[in-house]
Amino acid sequence: MLSPTATRRLITRYTDTGADVRRQEARGRIETLTDREREVLLAVGRGLSNAEIGKELFLSEATVKSHVSRVFTKLGTANRVQVAILAHVAGLL
Repeated sequence: MLSPTATRRLITRYTDTGADVRRQEARGRIETLTDREREVLLAVGRGLSNAEIGKELFLSEATVKSHVSRVFTKLGTANRVQVAILAHVAGLL
């Protein structure tokens, strides 16, 4: 039997460690991206459309689509929401 204080400490430590592991795994996946793909990842994570990303990064919309597609492939994600979640878990947003 553990005291409530000890139980809280144990749960806090366990959940913090889990978050650290998830953060490191997410950062490891993101490290496979080029600098430009990381910029696109951050913009996707902020909820920008392809047109908005193109304006912000001075790219054509077709080029943005190519970058987004490569981000999906390299990260093993299926959609923009998963990309945004990964960026958030990695601590980038």
